[in-house]
Amino acid sequence: MSTNKYSARFQMMGTFIDVVVYHSNGEQLIREAYAQLADYAERFTVNQSDSELMRVNQNAGIAHVGVAQDLFELIKLAKQHSEDTRNPFNVAVGPLVKAWRIGFKDAKVPSHDVITDKLSLVDPTKIILNEDDHSVFLSQKKMEIDLGAIAKGYFADQVKNKLVEAGVRSGFISLGGNVLTIGHSPENSNKAWNVGIQNPLSERGDVVRVVPLQGQSMVTSGINERFFELNGQRYHHLLDANTGKPISTDIASLTIISEHSVDGEIWSTAGFLSSVAESITYLNSQSGIEAVIVSKRGDVHCTNGLVDYRGCILPITSL
Repeated sequence: MSTNKYSARFQMMGTFIDVVVYHSNGEQLIREAYAQLADYAERFTVNQSDSELMRVNQNAGIAHVGVAQDLFELIKLAKQHSEDTRNPFNVAVGPLVKAWRIGFKDAKVPSHDVITDKLSLVDPTKIILNEDDHSVFLSQKKMEIDLGAIAKGYFADQVKNKLVEAGVRSGFISLGGNVLTIGHSPENSNKAWNVGIQNPLSERGDVVRVVPLQGQSMVTSGINERFFELNGQRYHHLLDANTGKPISTDIASLTIISEHSVDGEIWSTAGFLSSVAESITYLNSQSGIEAVIVSKRGDVHCTNGLVDYRGCILPITSL
């Protein structure tokens, strides 16, 4: 393996993206990764009215819309997880997200009537998929798919697949806090990519745990990522499709460690239950998923695969 190290940082999808590869042709591979991500960002977004995904949303209650196979498969995966009513992951939550606008300058608390109206539009079983022509139909007018809780993980996995196919044995992709590693780190004595978990209750850069990753993904969701405050109350961006309001919980942040980044994305939302204890129990029952949860009190909790005699996080060789 070449020891040539290439790295790049660029802004896309409202976040900073870092790509690092150890490969003799690294510069070209990073250019290709950039083009790949730009293509996904253009087609899968809800922030551009002419994107492939928005054509589906604009035809809600009107028509089936054929989409590319990759977008179809991602919507299918998201729908499957959304139909599990035990957790808050919901790909049909778009109308609620737009009503709150959390993360934008015009964020607001919607009225009770608006929330009630939007709650009638967030049923994932009303997403009709046709395998034969890869078409998607939202069977109720004003429904909207929002892939924000899953897309970046999918993108990271696809970029990694292409890099690995090109012969990259070491590297990582970071999509704004969503980290996916390739192989081991040539520079660290433990051969792992050591990735810190941000303390959600403190300044950026204050780390509560460091997780050694070798080829795995780490994704964090937290109530400190996107929020706004009104009349002394803080409203975070993780919405409960049953109440139409931010999830009520004692969890401050939830980090998922998994092989695939798309699973990390899914479970970092799906595991955001009403209490730390409930979430740990639920995530312990999922195969191939490990989690680190920081409570609003600052306590750190781990799923079984990360607990050793010191309490939380042991060196990971494989999950």
